[in-house]
Amino acid sequence: MELGEFGMPQAIAQRQEATVSHRVNFWGRPSGGSTVSWDYESQKWVVKRPDDGSPALHRTVRCEVCNKALHYAIHSVEATRRRQARRRAGAYAGLVVLLVSLVSLITLEDSGAIRIALTATGILVGAVLGWVSGLAAADDMGVTGHGAAWPGATKHAVELVEPRPEELPELVCALCGHREEFPWGSHYRKGFVRKQYQAAATRLENHACRRA
Repeated sequence: MELGEFGMPQAIAQRQEATVSHRVNFWGRPSGGSTVSWDYESQKWVVKRPDDGSPALHRTVRCEVCNKALHYAIHSVEATRRRQARRRAGAYAGLVVLLVSLVSLITLEDSGAIRIALTATGILVGAVLGWVSGLAAADDMGVTGHGAAWPGATKHAVELVEPRPEELPELVCALCGHREEFPWGSHYRKGFVRKQYQAAATRLENHACRRA
């Protein structure tokens, strides 16, 4: 389980620029190694949060690609930070369960089948809980609905807009306009962003250009 690719949680403010995106491919596009890429078409959206202590606001956005009405709940800054903290706590709890189970397996004197099965279950549960909670903590932006704030290539995705780092220019083919995306943001560690950028640059270099 590697939580190191994520640094701080996403920066949260009462008013933020965002995008609502529609996934256009049903199957992931192979992008090197054992990874796949997903293509999205995005539209702009402004997230306006309620005051701290107020209930979540419910807003509807109509997807410009499929014309579906998307219903989202928008949480306050304070509520969003509490959500992020709970998910980080879940990630650390999963890590503790994983480590305790591993130590128990190594030092196990009674090698009965039941104890081994329970220990193996603890390892699996700890790894899954830590990994999923860590991803969810990094993705949580206080907007819920249609899979938002959970990891995975959902049909519709909401992302806060952060300026792209100046030292990482866009990766676009000058001939055919093919674009390779890469993740960036305040919640990623710089080393992870750089690694993903280099991988995207390699994909762009190796893509099948339609104008070549």
